[in-house]
Amino acid sequence: MALATCEVTWITYLLHALHFSSLKPYVLYYDNQNAINIASNPVFHERTKHIEIDCHTIREKCSNGTIKLLPVPSHLQLAEVLRNTL
Repeated sequence: MALATCEVTWITYLLHALHFSSLKPYVLYYDNQNAINIASNPVFHERTKHIEIDCHTIREKCSNGTIKLLPVPSHLQLAEVLRNTL
């Protein structure tokens, strides 16, 4: 999720440099509801200390309206389809 957030940020800067208006918010679908809750929660717990930088990046982009996090069931993830067919 942090990598996708960084890619969205890069694409936004690129579109702005090319004088294109970007559509906000960019929607990121993720199949882990706990990860979405951690990224949305302003309070860190001891168990999340190792992912603190990623959470700050995602939370900042959520709060300024650049991205919106939405849950998606695992069976609807495209990566799951590819993994199950190989």
